Amino acid sequence: MMFTRKAFAVLGRRPVGPLLALAFAARTTAAVLPIALLLALADRYGYGRAALVGGSTTLVLALLVPLRGRLLDRAGHRHALPVMGACAMVLTAAAALSVAARWPWWTTLLLALTANMSSPPLNAALRSSWRRLVTSPQDLKAVHSADSILEEAGFVAAPLTAGGLIAFLGPVAAYESAAALFLAVIALYLTAARTYGLTPTGPSAAPVRARAAQRAHRWLGPLAQPRIVMIMLPLLLMGSLFGGMGVYVPAYSQHEHSTALIGPLLAATSAGGVIGGLLYAVLPTSRLPLWALYRLLTAGFALPACFLLAARPPWALGALLVLSGLFVPPLFISAFLLVDAHASDDVRTEANTWVAASTDVSNGITAAVIGALAAQQRFTTALTVLTGCAAFGLLTAALLPAPKPAATGATEAAAHGEVPAGT
Repeated sequence: MMFTRKAFAVLGRRPVGPLLALAFAARTTAAVLPIALLLALADRYGYGRAALVGGSTTLVLALLVPLRGRLLDRAGHRHALPVMGACAMVLTAAAALSVAARWPWWTTLLLALTANMSSPPLNAALRSSWRRLVTSPQDLKAVHSADSILEEAGFVAAPLTAGGLIAFLGPVAAYESAAALFLAVIALYLTAARTYGLTPTGPSAAPVRARAAQRAHRWLGPLAQPRIVMIMLPLLLMGSLFGGMGVYVPAYSQHEHSTALIGPLLAATSAGGVIGGLLYAVLPTSRLPLWALYRLLTAGFALPACFLLAARPPWALGALLVLSGLFVPPLFISAFLLVDAHASDDVRTEANTWVAASTDVSNGITAAVIGALAAQQRFTTALTVLTGCAAFGLLTAALLPAPKPAATGATEAAAHGEVPAGT
């Protein structure tokens, strides 16, 4: 209980409280925007072209987020964030205008793509700043926990907000309203970044590395560090199950003429995630080494999905999704804490972007595979593929090596391919 009171005290003080509220608003509006765009384009041009625009922008967003994080690390947040934010605001406004003015659909595709390419990685920039705003490991855990819980809540609020806007305003006006909200949130974030000193004046100094290690970091960024790659492996599993179930649930529900179950089943994972995030925030998980906890959470997420083949009744499928969802925010929280512990300052923002990007990439690949199987009504095969992904997740949890505790001084630098100053 003392930990809970202390955690609430940390979350309520400035600048943590206002920034968490702003992060929730940013993620919710960013999730509303593609839903509203899809329906607005479907209203104008049909679902075929709407899906092409929506799928292209999602894939570009997943693949280019790490590059934008690298730009922030190398150019400095203070210089890169305003430029990226201004470009994203102008292009998003132009995309909304293209839909309202009935420009050719491909102009909306180009504007939406370029808006996503230039949009600043606000989530990663904020998460890389938490360690500068709080001091103790317990406070850092509390902030990351609240951040991930609010992110899950945003995934619930976004479709409800989009549905409400579309019901009251219509598809096109709803997209225009969502775009206006998104522009306002970006402006507020850039203002908060200046106000609370989240933007370093220049890029972080890179540690001195051996020539081969320096070359690897120049091209691979944080992925040149084996520990960062190990952090991403469970997230690839998570994304594959997210993407597969995101297609399987609506396709199978429509096949069984149970469309009323689509919404509750899709929300089941996020509902479990809110509960799991709250439990993780109050349980004394610090008694376990963080890498050992990460392996246990990976196994906990994968285990319920190993029984998907037996989950033909909707209640059974929903129960398994809730059980897996319990481990989603704890996995993300632990991943961000591990990134904080192992990423060097010169690649910290990019390392944080890979947490979401690795999930999104595997999400898109698995969604395409399950979509092809669902189109042929091969639902048992689809569940077999997803069960195989879950089994691979259990294998990952069992075999994922826990790195030895970091050494200090020259030993730690040598382990990372770095040369300590003065040697």
